[in-house]
Formats: sequence, structure tokens, C-alpha cells
Amino acid sequence: TEAPTITCPSSITVNNDADVCGAVVNFNVVYADNCPGSVLTQTAGLPSGSTFPIGATTNSFTVTDAAGHPMSCSFTVTVTDSQLPTISCPADITVNNDTGSCGAVVNYGAPVVHDNCPDPTFAVTSGLASGSVFPVGTNHVTYTVTDAHGNTASCSFDVIVNDTEL
Repeated sequence: TEAPTITCPSSITVNNDADVCGAVVNFNVVYADNCPGSVLTQTAGLPSGSTFPIGATTNSFTVTDAAGHPMSCSFTVTVTDSQLPTISCPADITVNNDTGSCGAVVNYGAPVVHDNCPDPTFAVTSGLASGSVFPVGTNHVTYTVTDAHGNTASCSFDVIVNDTEL
């Protein structure tokens, strides 16, 4: 008539593994009974040693003794994306003004972005977009990349337009 005992670890919070959109997490669930034949079953979550995704994962276990008495416990594994995305801007660009214009249409390549999790987005956060008319002088362009978990990084470059028209 005696129920088994089971002890789950406290909730676990870790940062992501380098260049992985998750983290390998190990844990132990301890159970016992006064008679042999207890069976431990995981009813939710991922097994110890798995790569847990960014966010919270609830792990639940039930131990059932040979007499059919169940006991359960649960805990949460939370993985935080602490890795910033990376971004590389084009090199500085120097051009002459367009004929009859006090500026020049300048096209440049998109920055190169990378993150440990898929689908980071980037945008011009300061300056003019590629294909715009840049006025004579030095024009500063800044791009910012944002990953799916709100981490950001920025890079900048200059578009220099020289007035060469007499």
C-alpha cells in the first residue's frame, strides 16, 4: 500500500550552447519504492542529454510501483538565447556625382548576417537605402540585425559622393 517516491530537479535555466539554437541539458530524476519493480516513465518534455530549444520546456515524470501506485513530478528547463547575431556591412563606397546632379544614385550590396537561430532580420536604421540618391558629401549608413529573440547587432559604412562637376 506504500506509494513510491520521486524527486525531480529544481527548474533549470541555462544559456544557449555556442552557435546552437538551444542547449544540451542533463538532469537526474530520483525515485524509490519499498518493493522492487518500479518503472519510471517520462510523460512530457525531452530526455536528459537532449538539446533543449530556446524557451521553456516542461518535463514530467511518473514512477509506478509493482502494485500500480503512481507518483509524479515536473520541472521546467528554460534556455535563453544569449548569443548576439553578427552583421558585416559593405566597405565604404566613394563615387562621383551624377552629371547635372548634386548627388549620385548609389547601389550597394546587403550586409551579411548570421545567427545561431534561424531567420534573423536586418534593416537600414540610419541613412539611405541602396538605390537612393546620396547627396554630395559623406553619408553614413547603419544596418541593424535582430534575431528571433530580440538580440541585436549593428554595423555601419560611409557612402562618399564627390562633386567633380565644374
